[in-house]
Amino acid sequence: MFTGIIEAVSAVTKIEKKSSECRISLKNPFGHEIKTGDSIAVDGVCLTVESFTGENISFFVSKSTLEKTIAAKYVTGSTVNLERAMAANGRFDGHIVQGHVDSCGKIAEVKKIGDGTEIKITFDRKFADFTVPRGSVTVNGVSLTIAELDGNTFKISLIPETMKRTSFAGTLKTGAEVNLEFDILGKYVAKIMKRSGNDDFESLIEKL
Repeated sequence: MFTGIIEAVSAVTKIEKKSSECRISLKNPFGHEIKTGDSIAVDGVCLTVESFTGENISFFVSKSTLEKTIAAKYVTGSTVNLERAMAANGRFDGHIVQGHVDSCGKIAEVKKIGDGTEIKITFDRKFADFTVPRGSVTVNGVSLTIAELDGNTFKISLIPETMKRTSFAGTLKTGAEVNLEFDILGKYVAKIMKRSGNDDFESLIEKL
């Protein structure tokens, strides 16, 4: 499990493509604090450490992951957000993040507002039931809060500290794709509501 609080920004150093799968290597910001078999979220995608040196970490990326995430678009030099799996005694600063990307979204707008940055992201409408205003969403591995929601578009306000600690400063561009993981709690609520035959999420939210 992850929390969406980014530990380090890294860069792709090597991509080895093989048929519909690949292996990627990243600069290693963790040194020897990791081991093979560890889970690390790379832009929000839970990947397993295959091997590492003091300089690089290597991961195998499956066909399914390449099809569902932005990993297929990586090139040498691409910057990525990294978070190691949460330790049992760690602080829970973000929200529950599984590292299971649901879909790719697209940045529809990037706007500077004072010292902050506001972005709009469009996503597949079939995931709309998992989003609520002021709810949590994971964008490229970062735990964020939905400021506004309009159908299949949500708005997020980014503070300077988030821009400083993540890859967003260099990757937030109109038209760019991002990994999205919707809140697991929202998924469970949606499933329970549908099983009970009640799909009126708006009325439920109004009562909360």
